[in-house]
Amino acid sequence: MKDMLEIILSEAEKNNVKIYKWSKSQCGLAEEGRQIKIPKPVDYETLGICFHEIGHIVLGHMDEGDNKLRYIEEYEAEIYAIKKLKEYGFYNKQYEYRAIHYVLQKLAQARNRGHNMKNVPKEIVRWTGMQVCKWNKASKVFVTRYPGAKKRTDVKIKLYK
Repeated sequence: MKDMLEIILSEAEKNNVKIYKWSKSQCGLAEEGRQIKIPKPVDYETLGICFHEIGHIVLGHMDEGDNKLRYIEEYEAEIYAIKKLKEYGFYNKQYEYRAIHYVLQKLAQARNRGHNMKNVPKEIVRWTGMQVCKWNKASKVFVTRYPGAKKRTDVKIKLYK
């Protein structure tokens, strides 16, 4: 297997993505001009985060005129990352649970800002395993995850009336 750092440098070069900064945390950021800030990939989680940020660029999320909702962009970037993790032999179910949690957080933000959850694409509903259309009855939605989540049910949803 290739070294994780080599993989990311190769993927960035292949997709004309510039790594402008190595993040000291496990956070990443994609920006206009095909630039990303990512953590150095040392495990499946940081490798997935790197692929996620490259995914934002490859999928055109930073392009002018991209009007997708944030949770849709995040879902697409997570699916991109999961495909890349599988392609390179680093897929881990825990990364997917972390990705589901992240997308659910973005869905909760959208709901808390008034988004009708009946408009959530069915593929996202299926992937998260949550009946988000029920969130329409709540005035606020909060998503939490137990540290070191190992299964889908480690994600908890709290609905406030």
